[in-house]
Amino acid sequence: MLREESRQRLAKEYRYAATKMQQALEPAKKLYYFSVLFGEAQRLLNWDWNQDVALIHQVTQQAYTQIHPTTQASVLGSLFPIDGSVIYDQLTQTAADLASYFEKTEKEASREQLCQIMGRIAEISYAASGNGSYLYEKGLIKF
Repeated sequence: MLREESRQRLAKEYRYAATKMQQALEPAKKLYYFSVLFGEAQRLLNWDWNQDVALIHQVTQQAYTQIHPTTQASVLGSLFPIDGSVIYDQLTQTAADLASYFEKTEKEASREQLCQIMGRIAEISYAASGNGSYLYEKGLIKF
């Protein structure tokens, strides 16, 4: 169980990151603010260990690691059939979804909702890979 103070902290930081992602025009800037998701999770884990927060940390850090090289190389959208803006729009939406999740009370927010958000982030990062882009092109991954 996550302490209410910790839940509110994540809600506040995640909402700020999601808002900044929505305002950012450059993919690198959006990804920079996305990194708040795993950075804040890691900080919180030092004070309030929680399995769900550990899941958030691992999934969001892996997504950042997967997407970062293509952002730096400006390859996404030119080499792959998936338009890079789709990836960043989806990341922005999931950041907002995660903020909304923590803005709810613990009784209102289900673990199933969290797993759906984390699954979506994993799907987005996979779509940024070569094979994921191929699956997107075939219509197996849909946004």
